[in-house]
Amino acid sequence: MEQTINRFVRDMSDRHGRVLSSRHDGLADLSETPEVLLPRLEYLQRSHPSARDITLGIGFCRLALDEPRASEAFEFLSSVTLSPLARFFLLITRMRFGAPDRAFVELRALLRETAVIFPDIAFPLFSAIAEANRCSGWCAMLPDGRLVAGLPEHAAHDLVLRHDGEEQSAELALLARPPGYQVWEIGNFVLPPHLPRIDILHEGRGLLGSGIDSRTVWTFEGFVEGAAEGLSGWCRYPNNLEASDHILVRTVEDNRTLFDGEIGPPDDGPQDSLLQAEKPRTDFLLPWQDMEGPTTPAVTVTDRFGRALYGSPIDPLAGGRYARTQAEWVATRFASAYPASARPTFNQPFPTLYAPRFAVPEADAPAIPTRKVAVIIPVYRGYEVTRTCITLVLQHRGANERVVIINDCSPDERITAFLDTLATLDGVTVLTNARNGGFTFSSNRGLRAVERDEDAILLNSDTLPPPHWIDALRRTVYRAADIGTATPLSNAATIFSYPSADGQNPVPSYEEVIETAEQLAACGCDALIDVPTAHGYCMYIRAECLHQTGLLREDVFAQGYGEENDFSRRAAALGWRHVACLETFVGHAEGQSFSAVKSDLVRRNLAILNGLHPGYDRMVQEWLARDPLGAFRRDLDLARLRHAIAGRPVVALLTHDRQGGVQRFVTERARDNLAAGHVPLVVSPHRAGNGAKDAGWRVIPFLPEDYPNITLPRQGAELHTLLRALGCDRIEIHSYIGAGIRDVHWVSRSGIDYAVYLHDYSWFCPRITLVSHNNLYCGEPARDVCQRCIADLGPLNSDDAPLDLLRDLSDDLFRRAGAIIASCQDVADRYRRHIDAPITLGQWEPPVPTRPATFLPKAPDEIRRILLIGAIGIEKGYNILLALARHVADHALPMRFVIIGYTCDDARLLATGVVEITGRYGEHELAALIRRHPCDWGFLPAIWPETWSYILTEFWRQNVPVITFDIGAPAARIRATGTGLTVPLHLPIASLATVLLTPWLLRIH
Repeated sequence: MEQTINRFVRDMSDRHGRVLSSRHDGLADLSETPEVLLPRLEYLQRSHPSARDITLGIGFCRLALDEPRASEAFEFLSSVTLSPLARFFLLITRMRFGAPDRAFVELRALLRETAVIFPDIAFPLFSAIAEANRCSGWCAMLPDGRLVAGLPEHAAHDLVLRHDGEEQSAELALLARPPGYQVWEIGNFVLPPHLPRIDILHEGRGLLGSGIDSRTVWTFEGFVEGAAEGLSGWCRYPNNLEASDHILVRTVEDNRTLFDGEIGPPDDGPQDSLLQAEKPRTDFLLPWQDMEGPTTPAVTVTDRFGRALYGSPIDPLAGGRYARTQAEWVATRFASAYPASARPTFNQPFPTLYAPRFAVPEADAPAIPTRKVAVIIPVYRGYEVTRTCITLVLQHRGANERVVIINDCSPDERITAFLDTLATLDGVTVLTNARNGGFTFSSNRGLRAVERDEDAILLNSDTLPPPHWIDALRRTVYRAADIGTATPLSNAATIFSYPSADGQNPVPSYEEVIETAEQLAACGCDALIDVPTAHGYCMYIRAECLHQTGLLREDVFAQGYGEENDFSRRAAALGWRHVACLETFVGHAEGQSFSAVKSDLVRRNLAILNGLHPGYDRMVQEWLARDPLGAFRRDLDLARLRHAIAGRPVVALLTHDRQGGVQRFVTERARDNLAAGHVPLVVSPHRAGNGAKDAGWRVIPFLPEDYPNITLPRQGAELHTLLRALGCDRIEIHSYIGAGIRDVHWVSRSGIDYAVYLHDYSWFCPRITLVSHNNLYCGEPARDVCQRCIADLGPLNSDDAPLDLLRDLSDDLFRRAGAIIASCQDVADRYRRHIDAPITLGQWEPPVPTRPATFLPKAPDEIRRILLIGAIGIEKGYNILLALARHVADHALPMRFVIIGYTCDDARLLATGVVEITGRYGEHELAALIRRHPCDWGFLPAIWPETWSYILTEFWRQNVPVITFDIGAPAARIRATGTGLTVPLHLPIASLATVLLTPWLLRIH
């Protein structure tokens, strides 16, 4: 058994390795052995963190190499996607490394939720897990819907089958004999189309896996749309890897069958799904001629169990009929001398490319907003969020407000049971669809229940409405007679999103929803901001607007996305306005019902929307460019910030807009200031567009809450004014890069005390790092040489200030500073040669315990593993490292380089065959990565006088002795502590290789 599984694991690892080698550059030249493949896959994973096939390959390789960490890959895949394959191999990993108790829990869920794969391996594996946990047996569903049960070979073979409230004795046929077990097929079971729960009992007790949820086993995902050639789309059963994909096409009007058959497997065969982290989609194209050609009517497209693909029902040729009618109208309007067609029955004008506005008939609604409201909530999936949403709506509704809930044939029995408990409540109506019709269909069913003088609110079932939310929306709508809809702000509502306008905000807690809603109400903003469209997540619709515009178009938008935009543009064509409600905030979890096909529905329905309303996308983009809500978002951020500051002193940290050690230091300074009772504001350059007028400052408070909208013009006194208004008593200037020396010099004249921190040499060197021609340290020559360097190579500081102006402004800024702080004497000495100002020394990090370096001697042929850490670019010594690697490879020296991090060109280094690269890492991973890649000593190859080195500190923390060039702060720190070796900067490559091979022969500093 164990040998069989070992061969199976190795075979799967090899096969998957060949698949990966054909997909990813950099793997094709490798043998597919796990030993060789694993480190390269781990490197690729860091640059492709979302590539699940790479994650699966890592799991396979680790398992083939008997590494317990194989479970990490399989656990991750099991948690983020529907992956029966990952769950299956996680069971193998559990049993191999002695965790049968965990395997028991995971197998029970696997048997209930997925169909069997690899039966020759699965049957003995399931039996071993059942035996290890003293179970009476196990049961499962095969890919074709048959049931099987595994029993100990000497156990009685009497099984009882139960589903839909009925029991029957199972008729058994022997299927397989894994060690100590017999696997039986249950012959008198046929899977019912309604996919019930199935229990299999032995001697009155459920087998391991009993309670098979056949609806989950046969989870279905699919999408369909019309194309020029026919019906196009995809489908799959993600929990049943070997199930054939089968669809039916029937006419909507009379239920005639136009197609009934299988549409797979994919071209590379059914086994392809057994080599991927998740089952691939099966694409299909059903030609029109295989149905009813150009007369094909509206159809439904379902799977074998009658479950609709998203996009169904679909009237596939409606667009063609629209185009034909328009062509016929034009032909008669501009007829030839011998017209060939009769005039169509209606006039089809040319579609407009702008938003029309006509006068709205005067509304009969009262001036004081007291009108009744019906809250329409379509429900499908997401039990917990749905229960929370409806509970909150009922908790906060008033006397004039009722709730209409539409159960869209939810597959979740808990949702149905919960809605049944609400059906008897006063002011609550529960409607149940006989089939799953989607958001648009269900919304219309609720809207049809709205009374003549009753406003409506369309509300997603995954929202978090705060107290008084309906009052706020109603007040907004009735501020003008022509307002048809109002939509509140939310964390995830496209153009209505806050705090981040792109909608990439975390789902707030309910306490945060209430707090934000209260802050909005307290702002007292009286602006009416028109928007191009309402948003259906929470859409208040005035009764007159609803009745004049009509319902949502379920004929073209199917399950949803775009239907509220179409409604909004139709209403706008009738003269109704759409506005943002700035008085409340509604939380939104987003995407509970059909996230698996969201991208396809959005793409299809946006195309339809732009066909119905040409220029819609452009109109929205123009609105976004104007950003009418931007000023309000900024003011709300500032109001929240003033509340959060609560009288504490404020310190501003002025930095650049790049990554690296400066940002790390600024973050640590912000953390220290916060701990000392100050509120830190990180101020950095920001550019909203490409012009000079778009240049600005972004102010990010270093607080737990998010304030992404505080941007100010670069020119003028707005930053000065804001800092003084917030109580800023000190500025730390860390860099002018990105903003420019002129603007930072202007900030320094705000009248607020400031200090300057020296992180590089940009204050007197536009090249920043003192690296000049041939990518070498320049030696800090006279000013005229610097002028030629800048003329030849150009600046790297994103500033067009001439060298003389740069140094003059820097000198003035330094002379007025309260303090100028350098990390070490080496940095201070270099600055004093160029700018005359007193400089204070201060450590960039807390002291780290160190011990004298020891380079242990190695045998002549013993491989030396040299560790490098971080992002290695030209200034960090890339060219030297590349020359070293090629020298080592050409001379077959016993030395290998391990880079924990990445470089500016990994490929050339990897091509030498003597370099390993892990890829990008998070700071929290670094210590573990160093332990996982044991090395003999470290190398810092930077060719410029660095002002600090966090990497050196990490070497010290891990007790790794270090070799570096005799320049800059790292060399000074090593000399001061005796923790490594410094060598001349321009040492020939051959000599440098000798030093790295035998550092114990040299004098340690």
